[in-house]
Amino acid sequence: MKKAICICALGITLALTGCTSSTNAVNKADAAVNSADISVGSHLNVHNTDERLTLFSNMDTLSSDGLYYASWTAGESEPYENTDGDTVDLFDAQLYLLLGEYQNAESALENMNGWLTAGQKNYEITDEQEVTCNGQTYTVISYQFKNTESPYAQGVSAFGVHDNLAVCAELTCREQYAEDLYQMLTTFLDGCSYQ
Repeated sequence: MKKAICICALGITLALTGCTSSTNAVNKADAAVNSADISVGSHLNVHNTDERLTLFSNMDTLSSDGLYYASWTAGESEPYENTDGDTVDLFDAQLYLLLGEYQNAESALENMNGWLTAGQKNYEITDEQEVTCNGQTYTVISYQFKNTESPYAQGVSAFGVHDNLAVCAELTCREQYAEDLYQMLTTFLDGCSYQ
């Protein structure tokens, strides 16, 4: 079971390191209302204060395995054919949040390290540092995409552990997106609190 969870988490992480586009799981009319304060899993609250980011999806499809996923979008969208041949909305920028709730802190750290290693292998890292946002420490990597087929050009990701929780927040953007990704991500993380 543990191996299946790790494989599933790695699959999600690898999807996050490419172009992940899913159908909109949040009713667009409700997005503005729902995007300010949401719960991801049982122990993470997100208070989004960045008006550039709009809630796109908040899924607990893998909750039986302790995995939760939410995403926010920024900027304009256009139709895009993904690697599966499906036409999806491609936004100027997208923030993905993956939360894993595990049996203990050791498992959380092991999974978080696996996600970080996958990111380090799949991206051309331009910077790596530790930052503290709202009292929580994260390893933050900034990078360019190695995969030339990805519509995204660059990104910044944060990886952290809080007790038995592992979290990965990834903000990626298209080449023309001019906002400061590091500032956007750290502001987002300042709005995250753990119970």
